[in-house]
Amino acid sequence: MAANLVFVSDPDLIETMFRRTNTDFQMTLNRRMESESAARGEAALDAWMLARRRSSSVLHTAANPTMDEELTEHVRAWVRVGEPTDLVGDLSRLNLRSTARLVTGTSDPALEEATLALLSPLTEVVDQGTRLRGVLALLTRRHRHARSRDTLLQNQIQAVAHPDSLVGELARAGVEPQVVTNFAVAMLLAGSVVPGAAGAWVLAMLAAHPQWQERARTDETARTWLINETLRLYPPTWLISRMVAQDGIYAGWRLRAGDELVLSPYVSHRDAQVFPDPEEFRPERWNGLHPRINEYFPFGAGARRCVGAELSLARLDHLVREVLQAGTVEGPAPTGMSTTITLVPQNLRLRFRSTKGGLPGQGDQFRPGPGPGLA
Repeated sequence: MAANLVFVSDPDLIETMFRRTNTDFQMTLNRRMESESAARGEAALDAWMLARRRSSSVLHTAANPTMDEELTEHVRAWVRVGEPTDLVGDLSRLNLRSTARLVTGTSDPALEEATLALLSPLTEVVDQGTRLRGVLALLTRRHRHARSRDTLLQNQIQAVAHPDSLVGELARAGVEPQVVTNFAVAMLLAGSVVPGAAGAWVLAMLAAHPQWQERARTDETARTWLINETLRLYPPTWLISRMVAQDGIYAGWRLRAGDELVLSPYVSHRDAQVFPDPEEFRPERWNGLHPRINEYFPFGAGARRCVGAELSLARLDHLVREVLQAGTVEGPAPTGMSTTITLVPQNLRLRFRSTKGGLPGQGDQFRPGPGPGLA
């Protein structure tokens, strides 16, 4: 892929990367295709971190009764249909609509379509087998296509955003307009397929392990364990990267300026010293378990941890409660997983039954396999 690409699995180096992000280890400021300076003390990073802090406070206090109502209706529809055909798509669009209301103050259909239209070419850019550096990368067809879609989405955000929204809050905080728009695009992209995939994996685990359904129906702690264990085995954001700012020795490793370090929650979450029998789905392991930031990080960690992590966990808990209040879920294991930008279950076929229909049988027990290769 690239001569300067380094895969990191050493826990000490992972912790160092997280704790020293924005200083010794940098990352791009947004999801766009070109690199931007992101060093501490520079105006671009300061503006981005201000946007993160303001958005974090908004997300922590956000109430979304419309999202709750829409999720309830989705679950009822799944029960009526019995076997919905596109759970990941349903959940992705539902989360995107909710995120769009939060970010822009509206659930404008054109905004949602513009976001989805950017996802496909952006995936092509990120998932390409080889990488061109610098300006050459920006001249490729896939980059031009993605940048065109990116511009269309930015224009749509500017056209529909209300003052009483996250965009309005960032503008009032003095964040530069271009940074506000870039941040809004990043939020819309992160608030669609990633939570959609997470919700689909949680439902797949519920179906594969029906003994947890009754327990999670009434026990909030059991739901937390269930969600944590699912995100341990199947973190939707399964690859995280950082760029080395300057030559040096970090946690005992000699690294060069410009090296791109890639770490994977999918791999690190399977450390048998932290999680015995790591391939087994065992939510009860979370009873008293408090892993360090270099051992369990489905939302990243450190200064650039996902600002929507708590909101995402609350949504997953709500999803489980709604499904189990409506009835039960069963079905076979996914036949595979997509390993592009997001870890997504493939060929997921679940059956939803009303409580009146009785409890499901034991069904197919899903034993997580070794998963995708990282070559």
